[in-house]
Amino acid sequence: MGNEKGFTQDQLAEIEAGKKAGLKTEIYANPEYLAIQMRQIRLVLEQNLDAKPLCNPALDWFQMEEIRLGLESGVDVSRYASPDQPYARMRQMRRALESGVDISDFLSFSPDVIRQLRKARVDGFEMKSYAEQGYDAEQIKQIRYGLRGALPMKQYLKKEYRAPALEEIRIGLEKGLDVRVYAHPEYDWRQMREIRLGLEQQVDVSKYNDPWYTYRQMMEIRLGLVAGIDVESYRKMRYSATDMRNMRQALEQGFLSALSTATSVGDLSELMTDGEEPYSIAISEDGMEAYLIIRDPSAVPDEEALLTEIWNAGIHKGMLRREIKKASEGQYGAETVLIACGQAPRAGKDGWYEFFFRTNVNRKPKILEDGSVDYRDVEWYDTVEAGTQVALYHSAEEGTDGYDVYGKTIPTVRGKELKVLNGSGFKLSEDRKSYIAKIDGMVSYEKERLEIVNVLELDDVTTATGDVVFEGNLHIRGNVGFGVLINAKGDLVVDGFVEGANIHATGEILLRKGMNGGGKGQIHCDKTVTAKFLESTEVHAGESIKVNYSVNSVLHAEEMVVFEQRNAMVMGGRCTGVKGVEAQNVGSRSGTPTLLIAGVSERLIRESNEVYGRLKSTTEELRMLVNARNEMCHKYPREVLAEQEVYRKVEDAIYTKETDQKELSARQEELRAQLLEISRAKIVVHGTVFTGAKIQIGKELWEAETDLLDVTLQKIRSGGKEEIVARGNREENG
Repeated sequence: MGNEKGFTQDQLAEIEAGKKAGLKTEIYANPEYLAIQMRQIRLVLEQNLDAKPLCNPALDWFQMEEIRLGLESGVDVSRYASPDQPYARMRQMRRALESGVDISDFLSFSPDVIRQLRKARVDGFEMKSYAEQGYDAEQIKQIRYGLRGALPMKQYLKKEYRAPALEEIRIGLEKGLDVRVYAHPEYDWRQMREIRLGLEQQVDVSKYNDPWYTYRQMMEIRLGLVAGIDVESYRKMRYSATDMRNMRQALEQGFLSALSTATSVGDLSELMTDGEEPYSIAISEDGMEAYLIIRDPSAVPDEEALLTEIWNAGIHKGMLRREIKKASEGQYGAETVLIACGQAPRAGKDGWYEFFFRTNVNRKPKILEDGSVDYRDVEWYDTVEAGTQVALYHSAEEGTDGYDVYGKTIPTVRGKELKVLNGSGFKLSEDRKSYIAKIDGMVSYEKERLEIVNVLELDDVTTATGDVVFEGNLHIRGNVGFGVLINAKGDLVVDGFVEGANIHATGEILLRKGMNGGGKGQIHCDKTVTAKFLESTEVHAGESIKVNYSVNSVLHAEEMVVFEQRNAMVMGGRCTGVKGVEAQNVGSRSGTPTLLIAGVSERLIRESNEVYGRLKSTTEELRMLVNARNEMCHKYPREVLAEQEVYRKVEDAIYTKETDQKELSARQEELRAQLLEISRAKIVVHGTVFTGAKIQIGKELWEAETDLLDVTLQKIRSGGKEEIVARGNREENG
């Protein structure tokens, strides 16, 4: 419904919201604007920004949104604020301006292509020529990934390769594979994937790298090779992928005899002529054992005649001559005697890697007899020199064939090959067995990934030596002085003492002798911080903090804060472990103000609030769009609507907003689950919580009114309200 001025209820609501905020609503109080367009102008006015670039009814709401976002980020929106620019192109222009790059020479391409060219230019690569050659956005994306990884992509580029095919080539190059085996236009991307997987798994891809195989046939042959079975019996072109799968599964399950040709002697599973016969010969169903069933011992013939009967029964291998002789001599009574036995095949040894460095470096400190923790001998990494061999692959071995009592061979299963190691900082030898270090650096092996990264080793770092910024791991053998900035794109190890420095690392940090920050020192770490002590220091860790003792420090870990020494102390300051704190002694006898916090994540709360706000806004905008569509459907007949561009835009926008709404709702549920998990966080104290120490779990605050020993503090709900209770750890464990 509207009113006498032609406004809908949603439009009136936007005008009223502007009036309440003290805005000049006449700027957008125009029936030509849809309510969702009015909303974009109102949001700009609320931030005291110049709304003139938006005040054009020819702009749709998505275009207005891009202009609004540009105004909010302070870029020159006049570069793109035109109804002639589609909103998707506007978005790329805005993001380019925000990144400080000029993409005016890309505007003849589609928005998706512009997006890839923009990202490349931001990364320092020029890729316009690929767009001019006719590569589409997804192809350019894969080429961009290759350039970013310094991969030799150019020699394999062909426009007839679809993006998934280029992706297979890129992944192969990243893994150090010989992509020449499958980088051919006659393969589709699925066939390329099967060959690439075979190269990774180090099987003989020549068994199936024929373009006449479908990718499903290739997969069945590859899986057979990985399982170590003989694929020759089923890798015929005439077999469908389904046939191949059935035959492969039969071979893997040991049903080879069922796949073999029938024996010339017919069904020999049990050669028993009649229940009244004095003796008979029986063969097990799997052909692995043969028995002489004796009913009348006196009727068993002599050894030579018995051997002839056994041979005529089809038993040609594995005969137990001693047992046969004893039976012929009457040494057995009326019983069943094992007279032949086959031999099961023995599988070959699986492939394995031999490493020439320590793969099990123990990063845990040593606990001394007095309960103290010694960080001096913590093994943090092993190092290698360029050109040295760091790993050697030993190929899988053939096994030993078996046989049944018929003399039929039971093929062995070859050992399984392991995948080629992923990682960086090394090269493969021509035989693809030896892994050679390309650089001097730190070497590690974890989760089938071999990494060799730069390590910079320094002595003392002071203001005299200057700040240290390094794109790799950093090892400081001496001390770190006051006022120094250290930024490592990797792990950081400091052997000496650290004073009031500003330390950043994307990996882990180990301070063997601790840090006295003097109220100025800061540590920011994406992973775990481990230190002997922390005094007057602010620490933020993306994972955990492990320390002997802390005095007057501010500690924050997104996971756990753990005080490792038996007599460790956290005294003064604030200590936050989002998922919990495990401490020894908290506070002091003199009542030093000490606060331990768990179950609170400002980061999650902030993101949750952001998602909630975006979801609320998206839901409101969706409602406006649906109302606008209903208004138009009520006002115009269907054939007129089909010709209206604004109606088509509304329909497209509804689809987009519905998709956004679903994604935001899913993320909101994920955040709720994470917040619920951390709300159950505990603070465990193995020593003493001294009087006056404070504990916060979630929003609830608790203060120790007396000294407590060996307790767990946890938030519970009681009588309709939440409170923190302290329970003895013996009670908890009991």
